[in-house]
Amino acid sequence: MDLGSLFDLYLRYRTPRKSARERRADARRVQMWTRFLGREKDPAEITLREWESFQDARCSGAIDARGRTVTAAGPCTSCAVRPSVDGRGGERVDRRRRVGWRTVEADLKWLKWVLNWATRWRTEDGYLLSENPVRGFEIPGEKNPRRPVATQDRYEAIRAVSDRVLMQASHGDEPNTVRSHLSELLDLANGTGRRLSAICALRVEDLRLERPPHGAIRWPADTDKQGRESLVPIAPAVRAAIERALREREGSPSGYLFPSPADPHVPVSRHLADKWLRQAERLAGLEPQDGSLWHAYRRKWATERKHLPPTDVAAAGGWAGPESMQRSYQHADQATMLRVVLGARDLEEG
Repeated sequence: MDLGSLFDLYLRYRTPRKSARERRADARRVQMWTRFLGREKDPAEITLREWESFQDARCSGAIDARGRTVTAAGPCTSCAVRPSVDGRGGERVDRRRRVGWRTVEADLKWLKWVLNWATRWRTEDGYLLSENPVRGFEIPGEKNPRRPVATQDRYEAIRAVSDRVLMQASHGDEPNTVRSHLSELLDLANGTGRRLSAICALRVEDLRLERPPHGAIRWPADTDKQGRESLVPIAPAVRAAIERALREREGSPSGYLFPSPADPHVPVSRHLADKWLRQAERLAGLEPQDGSLWHAYRRKWATERKHLPPTDVAAAGGWAGPESMQRSYQHADQATMLRVVLGARDLEEG
């Protein structure tokens, strides 16, 4: 069986069991690996040389996220009127964009998972693969990952100016400049620890405000990275933000809690929410955090709850389990380390 046929079976039988986000990622990675290795490639003959060549090409930007070759130099569209050294009009610029090791790691892990699946998927002719050809191949990780954490001071500074961030709402009428959804999005990110994409996609039908003591949110499976539905209670600040959003929606009993300003039938996009948050950071006079925007508030939420049972923190914040949360989201902080240093008990015999 060639690699293309293996991918076809994976997309047909395994991919539909994933979330919408993961299905899109599967389609992209199939294109990427097919272009890099070739559709006719025998998957059992994937070599360490090809494995490492992919790492080099992907990290350097020689291939993009869909496996297309990116030339090292090309015309700069912003300065096309300026002559280039080769006389073809326009400066030559490096068009390759390096990607981080975490991205490369995710692409390599995906291929390894697909090949593992092939060793377990049986057809009338037997298993697709007798063994995983990349078993034992090293998967590099980011040595110094950028995982900034937002502080309470940062949240309060941005929240103090967030109502000043406006949007142009045009739901069938004349465009109207109104307050954006940023304040409520920020309150929910800070108060629930959930991913921005899941918050943006919340619907009125997902709210359970009648549940004591302050209400709850049913986080649907189709917006969860792990594809799991969960019912999680909310804090008073989150309820207040939700009630404010409902008032501005004029009490509509259904639909998106944060609709797009251009179309109420779709949720506000994460890209627009990113733009609003960057604008608020500038209004607050804050420097952007290196390597993070909304995810810094997810790390803040998890780090502020290190003193609580990790299983419950992970469940409330939407992690599959405490391992990934503790490894990538909960950070050491000076106050907690001081308590550790001062909180020792003498170890005695017996």
